[in-house]
Amino acid sequence: MLLSILASAVLHSAPGATQGEPAITSGPVVGRVTTDEIRVWCRVDRQERSVVGVLFDSRGEEVSRVLRTAQAESDFTIDLLFDSGIRPGQSYRYELLVDGEPAAVGEDQVVETPPEERGEARLVFGSCASKRMLGTTGVWKAIEETDPHQLIFLGDTPYIDSTELELQRGAYREFWRSPGLSSLVRRVPVFATWDDHDYGLNDTVGPLEGREMSRKAFLEYHAMGELGDGAGGGIYGKFSWGPVEVLLLDTRWYGQTEPSPLDPEQPTLLGAAQWKWLKDSLRSSRAAFKIVASGMIFNGSVRPGKRDHWMQYPHERAGLLQFIGEERIPGVLIVTGDIHRCRHLSYPPEEGAGYPIDEWITSPLANTVIETANVAHPSLVFDAGEEGVFLSVEAQHTGETPRLSCRLITAAGGVLHEKSYTPADLRPGQ
Repeated sequence: MLLSILASAVLHSAPGATQGEPAITSGPVVGRVTTDEIRVWCRVDRQERSVVGVLFDSRGEEVSRVLRTAQAESDFTIDLLFDSGIRPGQSYRYELLVDGEPAAVGEDQVVETPPEERGEARLVFGSCASKRMLGTTGVWKAIEETDPHQLIFLGDTPYIDSTELELQRGAYREFWRSPGLSSLVRRVPVFATWDDHDYGLNDTVGPLEGREMSRKAFLEYHAMGELGDGAGGGIYGKFSWGPVEVLLLDTRWYGQTEPSPLDPEQPTLLGAAQWKWLKDSLRSSRAAFKIVASGMIFNGSVRPGKRDHWMQYPHERAGLLQFIGEERIPGVLIVTGDIHRCRHLSYPPEEGAGYPIDEWITSPLANTVIETANVAHPSLVFDAGEEGVFLSVEAQHTGETPRLSCRLITAAGGVLHEKSYTPADLRPGQ
């Protein structure tokens, strides 16, 4: 999608809205997008409003029309699923009508569907966005300039620090209205997980009073379809874009809730259901590049006193690397966030995978830097502290050999650090 198509959205008030205030109070936000479905989210100002989404193809012909009615029990949020007439690698424009009147109509409301296995992928990963700094770093403009196909939030997006339902909902409402972000997500699909501050409290996992309300609010305010274990637990999920598949983990919900399936004498981080899903997903993935992503970092080099990282569960960290090696799964990278620093580490083949597994840490999108998190690690390649930073992952499979590059980019648009990969770099030895 070319940035030149962007224009200011036209918002209209629907009947019954307060004079000067739009019926849509948050959004629209593009959610899960696949080769055959598009989800669009919004919130309206009161219950029982009818919201109609209309999808048009690149010729301006109507492809699909969906009707939903806002309900108080879901905080007047709407998840519109377009799942008919959608094809891979195409551009579509959407409009939203509230009670029959135009409410979100703009030339910027254009969504691309991913190509099938080949093609290009431009993905942006980020974590840690505080309310007081959301509009000050310019990071959303820098992200927009990379023209991403997909935006992936790794948690603390936003900071909430409570499991109270109304506080959760209110924080998400404000987050989606943030200047810069609100215009970006009208056209760029969002996939997300949580970390500690949006799960409930700092450095928390597992049993936390009211965590069911955190999950309820997360699902209400993200249009991502079914997430987690299908039985009311967790929010993990995955998506593919061309040569890349992203497996987005939940490193909060299951922590310390049961014995680890990898070592029954130790507590779990991911839980048995998520472990099975992760292994099955890695085995079955046909993507040239597979990104395993979580909010929690994959190493233990953290500021003094912090006990919130994968090395608190060394049996599961080692188990993932060993599984990759035993199953000879190629093309794996790890992306994490949380620690208010951006870093690149490369774990050697002898840790279990049979080839170097690189971890890219991207934090914060909009928050202060933690200088004491600059801790040495034998696998550390790069470290920096920036108050606005994100990870851009660009992959191409348009020729014979797929390629992928990772770049840590500042809010000013500068590239702090980068590295490129081919499948030969991410393949177990003979």
